[in-house]
Amino acid sequence: MTSPLPSSRTRLLSMGLTALVVAVVGFGIDSLKDDTEPAAAPAATTAPVEEEATPVGELASEIAISGSSTVFPIVQLQAERFEEIAPGVAISVDNPGSGDGAQLFCRGDVQITNASRLFKPEEVALCEEQGIEFIEIRRAVDGITLITSPANAEIDCVSFNDLYALVSSEAQGFERWSDANEITAEWDGTQFPEGLELDVFGPGEESGTFDSFGEIVIEAVAKGKTGLDTEARDFVETVRADYSSSPNDNTIIEGISSTSHSIGWVGFAFAVEAAEAGDAKLLQVAVEDGGTCVTPTEETIGAAVFPVARFLYTYVNAAAAAEDEAIEAFVDYMLSDEGLAAVSEVGYVDLNGADSARAKTVWAARLTGQGQWSED
Repeated sequence: MTSPLPSSRTRLLSMGLTALVVAVVGFGIDSLKDDTEPAAAPAATTAPVEEEATPVGELASEIAISGSSTVFPIVQLQAERFEEIAPGVAISVDNPGSGDGAQLFCRGDVQITNASRLFKPEEVALCEEQGIEFIEIRRAVDGITLITSPANAEIDCVSFNDLYALVSSEAQGFERWSDANEITAEWDGTQFPEGLELDVFGPGEESGTFDSFGEIVIEAVAKGKTGLDTEARDFVETVRADYSSSPNDNTIIEGISSTSHSIGWVGFAFAVEAAEAGDAKLLQVAVEDGGTCVTPTEETIGAAVFPVARFLYTYVNAAAAAEDEAIEAFVDYMLSDEGLAAVSEVGYVDLNGADSARAKTVWAARLTGQGQWSED
């Protein structure tokens, strides 16, 4: 049986000063230095005592969560376990995609949203327009995993340049793997076998995985990060529009398994589950042609050796958390040791120690807005 959590307000009383100190130390103590003489210390005052908070087991509320289908399994498991210790709290978790979740969150329709990328500038602007202040919490590490049909014995590894030739908007209309050979021949790249039908499956534009794949892979090629001469030809930065898209990872997996020489991409946890069920084959990935082919594993993703790794995030409405003890207590639980166990249990990779500590500090200090994290 799970031990009851201490009340959230009681925890805040005990760690309030500590959180402030940690926030200062962790986010720029040098900025506090001054050459002037220090002022006299103010007289000691008695801090106001907050009223006793409701024990977690006695909380009663409803929490609406939306966003990324990739982050969904983590938060869904955390919600189920939290409801066991807080039976009066009903948590609904939906997964329409990072973009749709951001829209709902910034309009105030949900108190929490998940994203498989940082908020875009236009999403931040929408939150500002609607008066929504958010706390941005890094949650875990994921590897966007390239998959094909288990029947595809011809293809085991693809480079970023191969993927550009197969799924960028330059590949619009390509129906066979060998259709990409004309593009790859321009840089003496891979020549794919003749006769292999090319069926592409992936998340749609509403998905953060769609955005991350385009930024990490297609834009990297276009910006000359994969060994190609960007002065010798023009490159696009977009994914082809004529592929089979879905916000549902299971639908993508079904498509992958239904054709013999498919290619697609989903989050690591979904890909591993599909591979174990015999519905998909994991592809190795290299950045440059002839580079090291890396298999997606917890170890390669966690060490940032796998080239298509990315961070996952949760966004919390700061005002809603301040007003509702249940939201505050649930986020506390998500960042607790027990809550964080869900990350690896559903197949994703835990943050390293520094990022995990920083995430807890961002929440404890209620730091709002962007600037807490960088993906460079």
